[in-house]
Amino acid sequence: MRRATWLYWLDVIMVLLALLLAVSSLMLWVVFPRGYYAARGLWVGLHKWGGLALTIAVIVHLALHRRWLLRTTQRLLKRLRGD
Repeated sequence: MRRATWLYWLDVIMVLLALLLAVSSLMLWVVFPRGYYAARGLWVGLHKWGGLALTIAVIVHLALHRRWLLRTTQRLLKRLRGD
């Protein structure tokens, strides 16, 4: 698979995981704010595992972009120093 295709699907996965976290946060905050319901336990699990999966996806994303991040940071630091 080409690098661009891999990065595209990684971005799609990250967006879907972010949406899962947003929905699960709203469900836990608005629908199941207190107490224990069987459904609340499901949403807590989705929120925890979704957060872990998104964290891993972001780390992979940063690792795949490390060269770009380093070059851009170096270029910006040179500008700030006035080089």
